[in-house]
Amino acid sequence: MADDRNEELERLVALILSTPASERPALLERTCAGDIELRRQIDALLAAAEAEGLLGEATESRVPTVSVGPDAAPERVTPAADIPTSDDPLGEVPGGWIGSYKLLQLIGEGGFGSVFMAEQTEPVRRRVALKIIKLGMDTRQVVARFEQERQALALMNHPNIAKVLDAGATRTGRPFFVMELVKGEPIVGYCDRHNLSIAERLVLFAQVCSAVQHAHAKGIIHRDLKPSNILVSTRDGQPEPKVIDFGVAKATSARLTEKTLFTEHRQLVGTPEYMSPEQAEGSLDIDTRTDVYALGVLLYELLTGSTPFDSRQLRSAAYAEIQRIIREVEPPKPSTRLSGNADASAIANIAARRRTEPRKLGTALRGELDWIVMKAMEKDRGRRYETANGLAMDVQRYLAGEAVMAAPPSASYRLRKFVRRHRASVAAGGAVAVALLFGAIAFAWQAHVARGQRDRAVEAENEAKARTAELKQVADFQEGMLGQIDPAAAGASLTEDVIGRFEDALTKTGVSADERQAQLGVFRHDWSRVNATDAALSLIDKTILRPAVKAIDERFQEQPLVDAQLREVLADRYRDFGLYEPAAALETSALATRRRELGNEHPDTLSSINRMAYLLQLQDKLDEAEPLAREALETRRRVLGEDDPATLTSLNNMGFQLVQQGRLDEAEPFYREALERRRRVLGEDDPDTLTSINNMGYLLLEQGKRDQAKAYYREALEKRRRVLGNNHPDTLTSVNNMGFLLRGQGRFDEAEQYYLEALETRRRMLGDAHPDTLLSVTNLAFLFQREGKYAEAEPYFRDVMEKCPRVFGEGHLETIRSITNMGIILEKQGRLAEAEPYLVEALKRSRRDLGEENPNTRYYVYNMARLFEEQGRLPEAERYYKEAVEKFRQAMGDGDPEALLLTFKTANVLRAQGKYDESVAMLAPLEATAREAFEVRDVRRLGLLLSVLGRSRVGRGFDVDRFAAAESNLLEAHAILEGSIGGSNQDTIDCVHGLVELYSSWNEARPGKGYGTKAEEWTAKLEADAVEDQRKPDGAR
Repeated sequence: MADDRNEELERLVALILSTPASERPALLERTCAGDIELRRQIDALLAAAEAEGLLGEATESRVPTVSVGPDAAPERVTPAADIPTSDDPLGEVPGGWIGSYKLLQLIGEGGFGSVFMAEQTEPVRRRVALKIIKLGMDTRQVVARFEQERQALALMNHPNIAKVLDAGATRTGRPFFVMELVKGEPIVGYCDRHNLSIAERLVLFAQVCSAVQHAHAKGIIHRDLKPSNILVSTRDGQPEPKVIDFGVAKATSARLTEKTLFTEHRQLVGTPEYMSPEQAEGSLDIDTRTDVYALGVLLYELLTGSTPFDSRQLRSAAYAEIQRIIREVEPPKPSTRLSGNADASAIANIAARRRTEPRKLGTALRGELDWIVMKAMEKDRGRRYETANGLAMDVQRYLAGEAVMAAPPSASYRLRKFVRRHRASVAAGGAVAVALLFGAIAFAWQAHVARGQRDRAVEAENEAKARTAELKQVADFQEGMLGQIDPAAAGASLTEDVIGRFEDALTKTGVSADERQAQLGVFRHDWSRVNATDAALSLIDKTILRPAVKAIDERFQEQPLVDAQLREVLADRYRDFGLYEPAAALETSALATRRRELGNEHPDTLSSINRMAYLLQLQDKLDEAEPLAREALETRRRVLGEDDPATLTSLNNMGFQLVQQGRLDEAEPFYREALERRRRVLGEDDPDTLTSINNMGYLLLEQGKRDQAKAYYREALEKRRRVLGNNHPDTLTSVNNMGFLLRGQGRFDEAEQYYLEALETRRRMLGDAHPDTLLSVTNLAFLFQREGKYAEAEPYFRDVMEKCPRVFGEGHLETIRSITNMGIILEKQGRLAEAEPYLVEALKRSRRDLGEENPNTRYYVYNMARLFEEQGRLPEAERYYKEAVEKFRQAMGDGDPEALLLTFKTANVLRAQGKYDESVAMLAPLEATAREAFEVRDVRRLGLLLSVLGRSRVGRGFDVDRFAAAESNLLEAHAILEGSIGGSNQDTIDCVHGLVELYSSWNEARPGKGYGTKAEEWTAKLEADAVEDQRKPDGAR
């Protein structure tokens, strides 16, 4: 009994020593609770500890953080002294020696032990961590615990567990052991300091689970898993966790040592915040599931930034109250912890540490991550994961987009727990559980309505309030569930399931192994032709989204705001999946409801207005979108303030609106203001800031400022890869944009790599028919077209054309563009008769669906003119060219480069028909304007215009002044064209033909003046250029 009493005293003193000094008096009062003798004994031990210098501010007993990085303090190195010849306690200071280990720095200290960074001098020279029992603390119990930790570490060999390197005892008999020096920081602090995303934290957590599983396999339970006992460092650019401090570990099968610690019944071992209910109870029947519970708490903290139970509340409570809280009180789910009731600025900081937004963080946690955490932390260990590996596998299922094993507890189970906690009130009043199945996604709510002797009016009022709260829970639950739908993951799961079922069917029907493998190979090959993501998306729409819409229509007519929230959630998912028409219908309804119920200035209404504008922009309904985008921006500026994130979103979207309309100069101040404010308010790495960086690059590229655009595009891509990961839609946008930039620079091979990366990832993540995937297919097709690889480009253009009507609708701009692109790629291959119906159809739809004034319509008119010119149908070409010129002049002005280009093309068709006077009359007044427009930006076009003008003047017949002007035009044109596109280009050759015709006609009118000689010289040049052209390899033409 005396030994038991001494062990209890040692435990209490250790607990006090590990408590911050400011909290020790209150802890002493609670611990002794009037026991004068106990207080006297504890005071005596504390006085002895103080004499030894042990009563300073507490630190945790662990292998500590060793900072490695730009903020690390310089390492302290004590000058060498004479090496002591004995293990004098005074040697246990920096500069002292224990055996062959020189102590460099005290890096950790707890109630019983000290940890030093030390330098081993033999048989190898290296930095290590040396742990030794403090002087005066080497009791039987402490020595047993110390030896237990050493033995536990020695049993294990895992990359994520600290290794024991050596062990021994000082000459005075105090044991020590040496382990690898773990350079890292506690896992929660590391994740926060490096702003690891939710996914990155989960990957790291799975490694910790692997280490704990290894310990369990060796028969060891840690019993004190917490962030300070899991240190993380960076190795080869990746975080690497190490589990340390097995000081309170327990053997499950064989004794760790003959001195294994006996834990007294009801003794509290571990750290309260991370302690399982059975551990808090002091049960002797502790198994590996107590570590699973602690891992659940750790995951809770990694996700939310706090432990399930408040540390101050636990530390200030008496032992019995600590035990009751851990055993009986249900902590809030992670998503609930980050609900709107919490401090908004704190939640914003937590979200920023996870590289996301507060709303998105709550959505990410709600559902499967809630279930995983709460299953690991079940009070009833029989309902926890059986193993740490089981927990890790569920985390990995979540990361892979697969269904997790965890699920919310059933209504009957929760009711049993309710009864167990509130037996008296349940016996008096009873409870009713109500469940609602909502579509195929099983979002449900349950309500308990107390029924007794209350007044029926009060009961009705309370029931109505409860129902409102329940419906809000339904909406939140639906948002969380729908937010986790991943067509790519579902498609992969579908593929795996179908192939698995096919293999099972072959097995059951007795097909031999060899034949089974052969048939499986054929089946896999055939199945690979199916885009599983598309199949999954179709299934999701039919079995989840449409039933959800129907359920909203039927069930929430009397709760309009819940109805609006649910519709908006569904609209977001439809939009994300590229299904714009159903998204727009849902968003229109939600907006109308919120305007009616909340007014036009409520934040929820403004959110709906902004969403509606964005959807209309995606549908290319820009005239409808603009007033909504302006309304959202102006109202948010006034109501929410200039720097509110929602206002910044509207600023960006207003710039996007104007860019889409081609109003680049008007868009620039909106984009620049959004970027400047987002950098300042949200930070450099915030996803919204990265959106603004990307958008500035796009704007500058559209303005022709290619070098400036490249800097923004590169910054956006590099940061998005680092912050969001390679598969994120925003990252893929940046990848695509880099390809576009390089294509414009003629760096086709580099551009192709970016385009292929974007396309392959989008196909895998979004499916073949998503708008972003179709954009990537189109861009790759255009790249091949620019390279002259027309046959390679054609199937890509055809694929997009066939999918666009289903994705966008028959009259959408993207559908019309896809038809045009198909016609042009056939035209470029010389298949003019095949190209014609596509170009005719595109123009017809553009006139009808986009309107005569739409910029695209005038380009489609030009396409028809060019096709007819190539077919030699000059009168028809003339008619379309003149229409195109008129449209461009009305929209852009006479001096617009495109209008000038079409003007000389029209004049050339007139010249080819012998309408020389009309051709000259069209071009001559524009010569000065053309010089101004083209001399710097595109001198080739100036050469073409001068060539057509000169040849038209020659065609009108001899006149000295006219021929002199024609000579000037043609000689200048030739110099320009030969210098810019080469002598073998057909446009240059046509110009030389004009000079031959000029000098031949001039010689006929004025023989003997040398014009005949000039005609011969230019004829000889034609022949020489033709010979030179034949010598060039095909690729140089």
